[in-house]
Amino acid sequence: MTMLEETSETSETPSIVHDVSVAAAVGRGTLPRRLCIAFTEGMGAQRAALSLLPSLDHWQLLHATDESALLGEAVQFTLADGPSINAALEMRPVLVSGLQNRHSSAGSHLADEVPDVEQVLALPLNERRTPIGVMSLYYTRPTQVTVPQLARAQRAAGVALDALLRWRRVHASSDCQRPVWKSDTRAARWHRIHRAAGCVAACEDCSTAEALAWLQAVSARDGLSLLEVADSLLQPSADEELGLRRQGSRAAETVCRA
Repeated sequence: MTMLEETSETSETPSIVHDVSVAAAVGRGTLPRRLCIAFTEGMGAQRAALSLLPSLDHWQLLHATDESALLGEAVQFTLADGPSINAALEMRPVLVSGLQNRHSSAGSHLADEVPDVEQVLALPLNERRTPIGVMSLYYTRPTQVTVPQLARAQRAAGVALDALLRWRRVHASSDCQRPVWKSDTRAARWHRIHRAAGCVAACEDCSTAEALAWLQAVSARDGLSLLEVADSLLQPSADEELGLRRQGSRAAETVCRA
């Protein structure tokens, strides 16, 4: 369930693009923290976390506004499941509401671990179709996010990415006294899911989002994690390979033609 609505906003409404631009200009060594604050205040969220993907085999946290935001990121990237993962994989904003609704499976692991989270807006940071990171906004109460707000948030994410790429070149050098990454937690190799979705999309001529939907459907049907489904697709055993291809072809064809 999402809460996107086509509503107009007054000219007095503060622009998150402006706020993020200011944070980027004065952030320097505290840039990740300032960006999280700017996005939190600009989008009416209660907490935020900024994660980067310095390579596609692990996740690193740049900043979290509190322990709950940190836990939210850790749960998602460790289990390779949740709005932030989907935003990074699909390289598009993902808004998920009603997380405490027990009838909803969306973000169920996140809701279990961070029980006061009601809604998440994940904004991808990507360059040339390559995932660079994600800004995750956590809401403790239902909050309307309008289409104009989301469009501005996307533009602000682009501003943030440009600033982060410049900041990383300075602060991530090997001789830097201040380490960039506050956490070096290695998470589940979620990039396998990205590769698996790409393989399905290429073979079946459908979008990455549709391919990911098929992987998620197989995961739910077979009681496997998304990573297990991806691994079985990328590295099937000799006995399973033919059957998996046939099964994947039929299921992906159904999804892509739906």
